[in-house]
Amino acid sequence: MTTDYIFACERDPDAKERICRDVLDSLPDWFGLPEAIDRFCRDVRDLPMWTVKNGGGVQGFATVRQHFPATAELHLIAVRPAHHRAGIGTRLLAEIEAHLKDTATRTLTVKTLAPSAGDPAYARTHRFYATQGFVPLEVFPTVWNEENPCLLMAKTLRTPRHFDGKKLVIASHNKGKLREMVELMAPFGIEVVLAGDLGLPEPDETEDSYIGNARLKAAAAARASGLPALADDSGLSVDALGGAPGIYSARWADKGADGARDFNIGMGRVLRELALHKNRRGRFVSALALCWPDGHCELFEAWVEGDIIHEKRGTRGFGYDPIFRPLGYDITFGEMDPDHKQEISHRAEAFRQLMAACFQGR
Repeated sequence: MTTDYIFACERDPDAKERICRDVLDSLPDWFGLPEAIDRFCRDVRDLPMWTVKNGGGVQGFATVRQHFPATAELHLIAVRPAHHRAGIGTRLLAEIEAHLKDTATRTLTVKTLAPSAGDPAYARTHRFYATQGFVPLEVFPTVWNEENPCLLMAKTLRTPRHFDGKKLVIASHNKGKLREMVELMAPFGIEVVLAGDLGLPEPDETEDSYIGNARLKAAAAARASGLPALADDSGLSVDALGGAPGIYSARWADKGADGARDFNIGMGRVLRELALHKNRRGRFVSALALCWPDGHCELFEAWVEGDIIHEKRGTRGFGYDPIFRPLGYDITFGEMDPDHKQEISHRAEAFRQLMAACFQGR
């Protein structure tokens, strides 16, 4: 591969659409349908894009769609014909995987034309994906149409580390979260030590994502204690508020007269800012990080969808629970029996992922 290629992330939606159309138009053997190109070009505006450039402009790109916290899809990867066999596709994929390994993503999928279609161009595509570690999962004959059967392929990005210790630090100072997390850990015969009981300081949450803040807290506790540490970062994200309060959920709950976070203040702000919006869809998000003293971390993320009601209801739970009604229910988390909430909550789902990955067999 020549050394004058520059790999970068493109963030401008108009530039993404322009790059997509220019490159796909150069690949009629793969993307020969104008309506398909139009759809792809609309899609990429809202997706993360990695590009490869040289003195002649953009020569290729790749985009990713995050379907679930643990699963992402390689939405598009395309390189101009003159630059095929230069290692560009491999490098683009490496850039994407490096990014995804800093998230909760554990599996990367891709959809492509099935071999039964007999297309020689896509036979080369299959060889590329196989070389990159993708394995075929299933053919879906009618996802696109009968002339274009869809092959779903997948690649495991990492194998989680198994927890074989007897003691674990819970790196949280939030009493509500601590109670839930201790209850969720109880069946596994692990001695739980609270960060506050060890006198560990609570680090500033300086990252820009739930996963980033959870990892920051767990890694700091693991280094300071010499023990594996588990941390959570969670919050309420509201669509009409651009995802706010999000990672600032606790900060929206400004401190009351006693110095403690007052989530009545946070709920009041959410309801005021939503007053003129018809769209009240939101989700609770929970990210978990399990970190070891050697710096290794396992990351997990889950969410539960719901709506923000117009007034607080219920005194159970904590945080923003009284204004959040999960989809399919007539009651809020604040009205829900705690045992039932634990079955469906974002934190419980993230814990199920954690236990299946790192505590299997305990």
